[in-house]
Amino acid sequence: MNFLIVNAGCRINGQGGTLSAAMVELAERTLKHHGHCVVVTDLNEPYVVADEVKKILEADVLIFQTPGWWMTTPWQLIKYEDDVFVSPELCGGDGRTRSDPEKKYGSGGFLTNKRYVLSTTWNAPLEAFTDPQQFFEGLDGLFMPFHKTMQFLGLKAYPSFMVNDVFKHPTIEADFKRWEAYLTEHFGQNA
Repeated sequence: MNFLIVNAGCRINGQGGTLSAAMVELAERTLKHHGHCVVVTDLNEPYVVADEVKKILEADVLIFQTPGWWMTTPWQLIKYEDDVFVSPELCGGDGRTRSDPEKKYGSGGFLTNKRYVLSTTWNAPLEAFTDPQQFFEGLDGLFMPFHKTMQFLGLKAYPSFMVNDVFKHPTIEADFKRWEAYLTEHFGQNA
């Protein structure tokens, strides 16, 4: 399979992004170990829109590695979406036509043979997402705009992956093992 990994672990004032970079490196190594082709786009570096469109068209699976940043993704990932996803090669509009009123809004994406993974890192503990008495109401609801963007393009989701409590109670080595196990389960030779 062909993978595009988008590293949205963006630096601010020259700091940050190291955990996302490590998650991307582990994903790249694990996927290559399983015989897959992997390309990476690092949003800390300039990119060429036409090249990104080509990478997406050639990929079977897109992996987005991002921190949870003010309850969403970093602006650099949103800019990437704005720059790249508007390509007519990726999306044919909202899907509706005057000649076929049965076509529904959101059905115009051309990437229907592709899937994606959303992998996020958070300072928030897992309980903040899973306990109804705490702050969040689940990860996928929080990232609904991102998931709807992917659906608009025609992509189907793999289960999301999340690393929690990365500053106050980090368990990074265990999280790396879970990430590697996730990738092997979904994309290993026996998957």
